[in-house]
Amino acid sequence: MIPGSSARLTFRSWTEKDAALAEALWCDSEVTHYFGGAMTREQAHNRLDIERERENRLGVQYWPMFLRETGEFVGCAGLRQWQMDPKTIEAGVHLMRSSWGLRLGEEALRAVLAYGFDTLGLPTIVAGHGIGHDNSQKLLERVGFAYTRNIIWGPKAIEVRMYAISAGMWRSTGPGRESA
Repeated sequence: MIPGSSARLTFRSWTEKDAALAEALWCDSEVTHYFGGAMTREQAHNRLDIERERENRLGVQYWPMFLRETGEFVGCAGLRQWQMDPKTIEAGVHLMRSSWGLRLGEEALRAVLAYGFDTLGLPTIVAGHGIGHDNSQKLLERVGFAYTRNIIWGPKAIEVRMYAISAGMWRSTGPGRESA
């Protein structure tokens, strides 16, 4: 299963034919600046394989997303086991530069959270962003995440601000939560 479509976005699962999309997204140094930097083509292909395997194993991935009106690829958003604690589920959004400033990240994250809480019945979802990524901080706060702590993450020892949102917090945000 995948998240339901939103006002402007549709989601689908990654396929083995999506290498060019994966490269366009994850090999862009500006897109990946706050989570480790641009990947090589091989690393992007490996990430694509990881996403496909994650969906086969766990039923979740960072699903590719497209504009409903044009079919344009705009990035990916989804869920995965958090690397710091596999019992915890993490949400994330990666947007193509062409999609920055359109609030598609918020729309995508709301669709992913609805899927995680309303379809999968998750109790809590975490998310994080690299220090200095003010737009990600604003996005997480707009959809109802609460700051929890800073951590050092990954092989490049990136300082990350972590947030969490519970199912109860999600449901208490009311009817407007799915709007962009």
